[in-house]
Amino acid sequence: MKILVIQKKFMGDVLVTSTILPLLKDKFPDSEISFLLEEKHAQILIENPYINQYIFFKDSFLKTLSEVKAQNFDIVIDLYSKIETGVLALLSGAKTRIGFFKNYTQFFYTFPVKRATKLKSKNTTFAIEHRLQMLESLGIDFQEAFPKIYLSKKERENAHKILSENGLSTDDNLVMLSTFGSSEEKTYPIEYMAEVINYISLCKPNSIILCNYMPFQKGLFEELNNKLSEDSKKLVITNFETKSLREFAAVTSLCKCLIGNEGGATNVSKSLNIPTFTIFSPQIQLIDWAWTSNSKMDRFLHLNDFVQNSDNYLDFKPTYFKNELREFLNKTIA
Repeated sequence: MKILVIQKKFMGDVLVTSTILPLLKDKFPDSEISFLLEEKHAQILIENPYINQYIFFKDSFLKTLSEVKAQNFDIVIDLYSKIETGVLALLSGAKTRIGFFKNYTQFFYTFPVKRATKLKSKNTTFAIEHRLQMLESLGIDFQEAFPKIYLSKKERENAHKILSENGLSTDDNLVMLSTFGSSEEKTYPIEYMAEVINYISLCKPNSIILCNYMPFQKGLFEELNNKLSEDSKKLVITNFETKSLREFAAVTSLCKCLIGNEGGATNVSKSLNIPTFTIFSPQIQLIDWAWTSNSKMDRFLHLNDFVQNSDNYLDFKPTYFKNELREFLNKTIA
């Protein structure tokens, strides 16, 4: 049996989609699973043992369709469920086609799935459970499942090398910081993040803070660093950087915890089972992305937990969650 899973883009969506792969393999142990996505998002899936083949979207629809049709898939599961991928599923030749129900795409699928409006587990989210719903058409009942990132021995060895080049080792109390969000509106105000770092240094002066940020955010990091106390500056490794998502994941796997803005970094951390303290921006809801396989350690904070009916990030003052942060640090750092 040949199965095609489609999730075109976005790292977080691709990562969450991977939750269905082991369940498919368990149901159909002799199946070959292919994953169709944009090539730039594939690195999050490297080393995943449940994927037999990657197929990348081409520069034209017809080229992509030609490759999909040539594979003779038995089952297509379209997690992206847009017109483009719906047509791909319809024309793929697969007898079983599963996708999300929408007025304009339902005709592409043999099983159009209507998204559930209630969660079945307190540890999962709609982002996960809606994907797991796709499997019910194949006789796979709901069970908790979570994203997982797989690292190779070589990647782990390289992570140790990166630490060594910065005068660090796993004996240090390493704290990875998700310093900024992917956009300005998803970024915790810089002056507040400076307070968070100062509080970390006050609670755990024996910690070392690795600040993760994109190259285009270097100016923002310098602005943030200038706002830190002198004691905090001593704990922050200012010249630390990783060259790729895989390097970041490997280094994060050696840290005691990750703290900071919700987004790709926090999803990577949770997928590595590293304790994660997540600050959600006002427009992102906990019910969508606050999943955890480590509920005793992970913490998720949203503005509306403290200030109801506000969507102003400036209302989310660090003083509101200092107790939660201190408790988290005490659990993760000796």
